[in-house]
Amino acid sequence: MKGLLLNQYYAVEKSFWWYMPLSLVAALVFVYFENRVFQWAAVLFPLAFMASVAIEVLKHEAKSGWSKFVLTLPVKRDRVVQSHYLFFILISSVGLAILGIQFIVSEYLLGITLGPGHVYNIMNGLGIVFTLGFITYPLTYILGTEKAETILMIGVGAGIGLYFLSSFLYNLLFSGVQGNVDLLFSLSFMLMTLILFIISYIVSIQVYKRKEF
Repeated sequence: MKGLLLNQYYAVEKSFWWYMPLSLVAALVFVYFENRVFQWAAVLFPLAFMASVAIEVLKHEAKSGWSKFVLTLPVKRDRVVQSHYLFFILISSVGLAILGIQFIVSEYLLGITLGPGHVYNIMNGLGIVFTLGFITYPLTYILGTEKAETILMIGVGAGIGLYFLSSFLYNLLFSGVQGNVDLLFSLSFMLMTLILFIISYIVSIQVYKRKEF
């Protein structure tokens, strides 16, 4: 597993080290404007940027021929899928770390206090990232890495679309509920998409086992 993860890291090493500072700068610029839309973008950009680096691995593996070569090694197919999903989680965690740095810089250098709404945005952003993952991996295994960029855009669009649809339905069904509705929605959305992400992992294993290269 360690070898598979290292191979994926080296495949996207340049993108990884390029996107990290870019994500942080973009996040701080958006936070500085203290606008609701910009606050949302300040969270989504680092998470989406880093998640896209993990997805980029599939394209690099196809171009280099690794996706075929790895099957000749003493590695089970389900371990290959597991490494893809684990790498996705690890890289997305880097996006979370960037948001942590953003919080510290905003609080102590820019004098901008990020309230509970920022935490809710992070949970919503994670929900969108989970959606990106659970759509992109199985579709890429099925349709092929040649369509990886199109699938990536579909995943991002689906994540944002699912967020707004869930928000609409939640407001429609629970408009009269007392308490912290924003927290309840964000937590529910994140957990729902996490469950879908796990189901996607199970589906992807079955698809990858049957895939002909």
